Amino acid sequence: MNFIVLHPFVFWLFIPLILALVFVIYKFKKLKKVLTEKNQVSRGNFLSSRLDRCFWLRTIFRGLSAVMVILAGAGISWGTDTIPVQKSGKAVSFVFDISYSMEAHDAPGGISRLNAAAIYAKALLAHFNGTKVSVVLAKGDGVVSVPLTDDYNCVETLIENLSPKLMTAAGTSLGKGIKAAVSSFPEQSSEASYILLFTDCEETDSALQSSLAESSRYGIPVIVIGFGSERESEILTGDGQTKVKTALRTSEIEKIINAVKSAGNISSCQYIDASEMGSATKILKVISASSKGTTVTYELQTKKRHKTFIMLAIVFFLASILLGELDITGGKNRLVSAAAATACLFIFTGCTPKFNDGVKILQGKLDWSKGNYQSATADFLQAANNAKERGDDFVYQYSVYGIGSTYLMQGENDAALAKFSQVYDNAPDKIKFAILYNSGIIAHRNGDYETAADYFRQALFIDGTSTDAKINLELSLREESSHANESAREIVPVSENKEDQTLENALYSIIKEGEQQQWKSQQKDSEKTSQDY
Repeated sequence: MNFIVLHPFVFWLFIPLILALVFVIYKFKKLKKVLTEKNQVSRGNFLSSRLDRCFWLRTIFRGLSAVMVILAGAGISWGTDTIPVQKSGKAVSFVFDISYSMEAHDAPGGISRLNAAAIYAKALLAHFNGTKVSVVLAKGDGVVSVPLTDDYNCVETLIENLSPKLMTAAGTSLGKGIKAAVSSFPEQSSEASYILLFTDCEETDSALQSSLAESSRYGIPVIVIGFGSERESEILTGDGQTKVKTALRTSEIEKIINAVKSAGNISSCQYIDASEMGSATKILKVISASSKGTTVTYELQTKKRHKTFIMLAIVFFLASILLGELDITGGKNRLVSAAAATACLFIFTGCTPKFNDGVKILQGKLDWSKGNYQSATADFLQAANNAKERGDDFVYQYSVYGIGSTYLMQGENDAALAKFSQVYDNAPDKIKFAILYNSGIIAHRNGDYETAADYFRQALFIDGTSTDAKINLELSLREESSHANESAREIVPVSENKEDQTLENALYSIIKEGEQQQWKSQQKDSEKTSQDY
């Protein structure tokens, strides 16, 4: 069980809490002594015992409530939870095992395993259709040789020159290669990531299983592609003298993969023998490299327990009121306490799925505002799936709009517009306005000022009080007009009055520069607010 404390310094708050409890107890003892001296209460009578009982119950429960607040602030988490994350686009990391065992000439056609891996990788690359690719070399260590790129010529050049001599590290560490591949993907990427490991499945440090489990926690599936024959063959090691036997260790890699899957990793891994008929087709189906739609991957995240502690803090605080405030004198107040307890029980047990999804959407907005777009997408996606299952269009529309807004902040404009289009027709006016406004922002950034003006105009039909939409509409119209005038001037003859023309051009440049500065200022201001996205 993973037990994590994100903010351990919060535990220092226990010191003032203990001092406060000591002070409260001291004051109570002093007050009771004064009341006894003035004959207001006497030891052992009914009022004195009730006063003691209520004080201690109130103090204990409020102390526990404060403890729960501190634990919530410390960011305690344990256990794991599977979180669905919606991705747009693809990214693949090629991990090549370039150890000397890959020099064995037992691949089909009598070529070396490394050459077979290079030919196989180039064949896959030809079907990737714009998918971003990185290349990692794995030997005794893992090194990202080509960062994530869509320049396939660079990738092919490295693949054609694969050799054990590219790295001086001794041994074979497939696990370090997987870790390097994971690091090659951006942390807050909107693209679905995959790792292809080209190897003969021999390793010297037994780090592959832990690395596969780590990649699964990030929601990155790993496809292990085996090369070579299961019959042992003899090769020379790096010193050029020692001979060792090597073979394709299929059974060992399958044991590792089964162990990773049995640990409950959904975004797990699989093994494919490169010599099998149709193996490349299986890989392309898994990656779906030609698809431009969205993909749902699953990440293993540590369960945050702050909600549990906050709920306990509220329960303990209410208990301190019910037991320590409303029942001092007994009688009718006991009925009040019972009624209040029943009401609280109804409140805490009556949270509907719609309420829980609303909390998820709120959490997604908070993650969005912090720039944690991956967690925000996961929150919105979970709320959308729950709402879709029970047919709640209202929550579903807000959730899908949240996903689109997250894509927009990550620069995935096409994916954002696709999400907006899914909810626009039946969405509430507030969402429609936000969709039209953000679509206008996208169109203006793309230089399509006519479309941008149309979006802002439609937004104003919904909410005519929006000053930002009015300003952006006017600026879009002016940009459209200025571009039209520039095109017209290309075919209009030069004015006979050169002096007037020079003055006119100077004024036009000043006005245009002012308008551009005004738009940039407005755009920067609007980007800082959650209203825009």
